[in-house]
Amino acid sequence: KIGVSCHLNSDNAGGGDEYIVTGGHDKQAIVYNVTSGQIVATLSGAGGDVMAVSGMVVSDKSMLVGTGSADGVVRLYSVPIIKSGGGDDEVQLLGSEQLGGSGGDEGPVLPVSVILHFSSTLESATIIVGGSNGSVNLFKSTESGLKLITYLKSEDGNEFSSGCIHPDGLIYTAGTTTGKLIIYDLKTQAVAGTLQGHDGNPINCISVSENGYHVATSSSSSGESSPIHIWDLRKLKLSASITPPSDVGTVTSVAFDPMGLYLAYAGVEATKVCVVKDWDRVVCTLSKTMTGSKGKNAQAAPISGGVVWGGKGVDGGKVWVAAGCDGEKPIRFWGVE
Repeated sequence: KIGVSCHLNSDNAGGGDEYIVTGGHDKQAIVYNVTSGQIVATLSGAGGDVMAVSGMVVSDKSMLVGTGSADGVVRLYSVPIIKSGGGDDEVQLLGSEQLGGSGGDEGPVLPVSVILHFSSTLESATIIVGGSNGSVNLFKSTESGLKLITYLKSEDGNEFSSGCIHPDGLIYTAGTTTGKLIIYDLKTQAVAGTLQGHDGNPINCISVSENGYHVATSSSSSGESSPIHIWDLRKLKLSASITPPSDVGTVTSVAFDPMGLYLAYAGVEATKVCVVKDWDRVVCTLSKTMTGSKGKNAQAAPISGGVVWGGKGVDGGKVWVAAGCDGEKPIRFWGVE
């Protein structure tokens, strides 16, 4: 499935190819070369559903991929960039670490978000992990594996359900199971602000715009009528709310485009793209596609689960959006003019 996903743009490394990393119920993460349409690597070893993934191209020959799974373990892989197709011979597990120890009788601490910091290199990677116990964990890669260097614990018993990094790499936003959006300043290791929304329901997805001004959050727990909240990060207040049209269904994922001009939100029925600051203006709808048998037996394929942007919107370049669903392997791409 593409229930969790991330996009990697290699730019000056990797020959300019683009990649997507997905994770799912099969305890594996898959690295796709979007440019060639081929699988680059299959990353195994997780002891449960892969709940969170992150990737970063670090050279013209390799990329880093971080995963978090339902067994409470964070893993870091080195993946070779193979132009001609797949092959896992050179994939290396650089390290793994259990969040919060073994978890005891309450079970493992779950990684609700795994993010490779932009400063990461093959020799020294930094991974930011949001834990379900309300913790922000910063790991550093070493020759002996992953080492926990910073541990921030939320007060008031907050439990995290999602997380996202600001484009400047210094702010981490965490969504809680009670509808709070907690803003962390990673430099001072302090909470910069707390916002309350979604009628106390869990925040399941967070996206920060490229310029860092807007934060979009969604909650799938409150049903189809649950609005998407747009927060003004500079003023620390709710800026707007989007009520998804009925043909979208329960929203499961939100993502700003690379230029910060559009916001895509994916539901169990369809994905829509709206204009930033003109939030009710929908520029396109990415509907279900028919799969399986033809005619009466044809079934519409859901596209919920994860939505990511790619491409280069500068100088008139085109961008694309990809979406997938829980329980299906195909990833569907749409070009957005």
